[in-house]
Amino acid sequence: MTDRKYSIVQIIDTLEAGGAEKVLVTLSNILFNHGHTLTVITTLQKGSLASQLNKGIEIKELNRKSKWNLNDMRRLVQWCKPFDIIHVHSSHNLRYVYIAAKIFYLNKTIFFHHHYGNIETDRSVKWHDKFFMSSAILIAVSRKIYDWAIQSLQMEPQRVFMLPNIVSKPLLHERTIRTSTLQLVLVSNFRAQKNIGFAVELIYKLKNKMNVHLTIIGQRADEDYCNSIKEKIQSLQLNNFISIEHDITDVSSVLHQFDIAIHTATSESGPLVLIEYMAAGLPFISYQTGEVVHQISEELPECIIDNFEIEEWINKIDHLLKLNTDKLSQILLNTYHKYYSEEAYYTACIKIYEKGLQP
Repeated sequence: MTDRKYSIVQIIDTLEAGGAEKVLVTLSNILFNHGHTLTVITTLQKGSLASQLNKGIEIKELNRKSKWNLNDMRRLVQWCKPFDIIHVHSSHNLRYVYIAAKIFYLNKTIFFHHHYGNIETDRSVKWHDKFFMSSAILIAVSRKIYDWAIQSLQMEPQRVFMLPNIVSKPLLHERTIRTSTLQLVLVSNFRAQKNIGFAVELIYKLKNKMNVHLTIIGQRADEDYCNSIKEKIQSLQLNNFISIEHDITDVSSVLHQFDIAIHTATSESGPLVLIEYMAAGLPFISYQTGEVVHQISEELPECIIDNFEIEEWINKIDHLLKLNTDKLSQILLNTYHKYYSEEAYYTACIKIYEKGLQP
């Protein structure tokens, strides 16, 4: 691996809380800490997660007026021209950068970081996928996205790489002493694929067996879905058993307050939040979807479930409560260090840049 310190620009629409956004922040900080010049461009406003970027990383807000405003496209290209690496997150941003580059003669390799969370249920290829993604160096966050790019998109294997997600190791907080009420947490933005309604039904049954409270932490990604969950909580008279927090952006700072986390999504590429749970030593139960689950299933079988049978989820919770808390937390932390170290992530990313720039 070369010692060259690339100058890198990472591009996204906004840094409001979300999986792709957290990956950009983590990767930017790691690259900056290894001596690379870093700028982050948001095509809209910078968003709340921008505060988590290292202070030495420049943030530029394009605040574009529309997708087709040529002055905004010209500014974007001018900002990108000095950099060695152009690293774009999310497919709609790839389309925008690609079109701006063609119009204003930005003749540089584009690295596209594909975070698609619906890959478990949607493997279709849209016309714009083939056109735009095939022109880039594709960085897949999961094996299923990697396979999709090779098999369905029919990209050349030398143009597709895999870089599974990590999270930066947080400062560990002393765990809150367990009370008579079991404190559960679900960290998930409100989208239908996140299957939050199942979590509500789980609490409806679980409250008859033990004192329990669920905190749902997430942004209103889909306002209608969010409202439907709130209506479901109301109709099942669970207001005293479930609370919702929309404004917590640094999840790692509050995880010590909970006993067990749950993850109910039906489709994921990561999910990044499971790595956050491991990094905090927080036991969790997750449906078996995503690259992270594939990686950790042998080390943490008690944390994975392959169905949505409520009684089996309750049995899993009972089982976790009977385990030695300190021992399980240490296994979680060991698994985090085994698969998600920053140094290994940095090395893998730089190798992708090197190979992607080869003629």
